[in-house]
Amino acid sequence: MWRRVTYGLICAALLGGFVILSTPVSGVLADFGTALLVFALLAMLGLLGKLLGGGAGSDRESEARAREEFDRTGRWPDE
Repeated sequence: MWRRVTYGLICAALLGGFVILSTPVSGVLADFGTALLVFALLAMLGLLGKLLGGGAGSDRESEARAREEFDRTGRWPDE
């Protein structure tokens, strides 16, 4: 659910930034359009970093479960 909301906000910021900058505006409105585009690009980079680096948490959890199994039974569980 949160992914859909996050992707929707990023797409809305991208679309809004492009629409604002594609119209002949100047001053604060142009700065706002640029800020929307920068926000969307930074959010996409953050999501990419989370996507690529998110596997370490699940590895740690499976290692912790394996250690608990070893402490309980005395043998390491099979993969």
